Amino acid sequence: MRYTQLLLSLFLLFTFVIALPAPAPVEAVAAQDAADKNKNKNNNNNGNKGTKTKTNNNGNTNKGQTTKATKNGTGGNTRPTADECAAAKKLATGIDKNISIQKQEQKDVAAVKKAVQSGNKGQFDQAKTKLVATVKSGADVRAENQKIAPKGNAAIPGLKKVQNAQATELKQAQGLTGGNADLDTIAQMEKEFSGGIDQNQQNKKDALKGC
Repeated sequence: MRYTQLLLSLFLLFTFVIALPAPAPVEAVAAQDAADKNKNKNNNNNGNKGTKTKTNNNGNTNKGQTTKATKNGTGGNTRPTADECAAAKKLATGIDKNISIQKQEQKDVAAVKKAVQSGNKGQFDQAKTKLVATVKSGADVRAENQKIAPKGNAAIPGLKKVQNAQATELKQAQGLTGGNADLDTIAQMEKEFSGGIDQNQQNKKDALKGC
């Protein structure tokens, strides 16, 4: 009886063991883990690639906007309008008038120099009066040119330089006394008048830029 029960117990145990699922081999488990990791890595790479593309698209959009802003922002390359060119030509004519006066200043200061060297007081007084009047006339024409200069015209800074120079020249002319000490001042004025002509010639070119 006991022998029969022992056999029955062994049979049931054997049947139970067979019914249990067999454990997966170690190699199979490792292979599956590697496959899962590769799959996750590929998914991450695809996601990053999509993000990068989106960033590039945004970059291209910004680049296009920047180009547009550069083109329309300052308007520095825009040609002057017909009205602006007409005003610039009027300014150039005024600058030519100022240059003519500056050339007269050179003649007048030469007359003053001759009078000083000769010691002729009457001749000096007459030459000085004419020189001062000529310098004032040039300043008046320059002031008018500054008034009519179109807004933003390239000649405006140069006209300011002429203004400053004329203020100095007027003080020098008014300070002449007829003595030999004037000769140094006269030599300086000769240089200033020549430089003023050069400056106004450049001002004329600047005034007509783009027209």
